[in-house]
Amino acid sequence: MPEIPTQLPREITLVEIRFNSSLAILDMIQPITNKVCDQLGFDEDSQYWIWLATQEALNNAIKHGNKFDPNKKVLFGLQVDGGEFRIIIQDEGEGFVVDEVPDPTRKENLLKTSGRGIFYMRSFMDRVEYNTDKGTKVTLVKRHQDES
Repeated sequence: MPEIPTQLPREITLVEIRFNSSLAILDMIQPITNKVCDQLGFDEDSQYWIWLATQEALNNAIKHGNKFDPNKKVLFGLQVDGGEFRIIIQDEGEGFVVDEVPDPTRKENLLKTSGRGIFYMRSFMDRVEYNTDKGTKVTLVKRHQDES
């Protein structure tokens, strides 16, 4: 009987899910994300912050990108590439200019009830990349301890 590997390969796409624009999918995505984080050796606190950043990106894709349109899809992917864990979320919306999003730490924005998602993603992850050519593609990057 072949031996089951206990470590993830250095470069692999672990998960790729395409779904309709519904927040209900988050309950299914969270355990997958947490399991991969656990296998990569992230502690409980790191897993929490990674999920919070992921949830923000998913919410933005569904709500702001696809505007809850059930005919538009969201792509969710998890990848491991060397020492980096990447979470990819892409919507089919019109895209946006990241630099035009108001800074939530400015005095006039402190009491607003929304507008902190990008700030949170940047705070919790090592790197956040945006591509707005076709919809918005957000890549959240967290470095992990390479075990090899």
